[in-house]
Amino acid sequence: MNTQKTITLLIMTILLLGSVHPVLAATATSSPTLITTPNKSLDDLKERLATKVAQLRDIVTRAIYGSVSSISVNSAMIGTTTKNYKIEYEDDIKVAQIINGKRTDLTIDDIDTSDPVSVFGAFDATLELLNAKFIFIESKKVYIRLSGTITDIDRAGFAITVLTSDGKTMTSDIEKTTKATAWTATDGIVKSGFSKMAIGDSLHLIGSLDPKKETNIQALRILDLGNLSGEITPTATLTPSPASTSSATPKATLKATLKATPKPTVTP
Repeated sequence: MNTQKTITLLIMTILLLGSVHPVLAATATSSPTLITTPNKSLDDLKERLATKVAQLRDIVTRAIYGSVSSISVNSAMIGTTTKNYKIEYEDDIKVAQIINGKRTDLTIDDIDTSDPVSVFGAFDATLELLNAKFIFIESKKVYIRLSGTITDIDRAGFAITVLTSDGKTMTSDIEKTTKATAWTATDGIVKSGFSKMAIGDSLHLIGSLDPKKETNIQALRILDLGNLSGEITPTATLTPSPASTSSATPKATLKATLKATPKPTVTP
């Protein structure tokens, strides 16, 4: 039964018990007499009900997110950013995970240590114990959010290089599933794409961090704010090299002049 409904029912019971009127006794010759004999069993019941209401108020529905630090047969320890919580499995506990883009029902045997999980159930503040009714195994991908300026674009490789606001250089792969939007002064936020991004544009990016390379991100969502600095990004142009102006040097033509040498005249 729902905890809140249980508390409400118990409070109504206490009120009904408390509203029982004392019995009036009457005789033929005298005025009605009030019988004030205490009903100890009724008082005990009211006290037990009040105690039960106080206990139920200490049990609230709660959800926690953290990493599984240890597992036993009927329980587990979940470490969050603030503290560790012990969870115990309900008999009808359900476990699920998104596998290959589809929600898949699993069992507690599929939970491993270091798995990131979201746990839903009834939390007992007195025992600091969460009675888990549903556990969702989250993706182990690390998602980050960053802001920065595009310093380079790889058009062939579908990637951009971003200089973040804290001075780090990150490379972001643009996937087919990446949702890109842009902000314009006239139309506000509009649909955009990789082809419309330019060096010098400021952007906000949400993506999953590559565990093997901490400077590489797979972009999930990008909001391109355009070139907020107002500076014109230089465009690389190809300047043709000056044409060769070498002039042909005339070759000197040497004319060999053969002078006929007169043969000696022989006189007989």
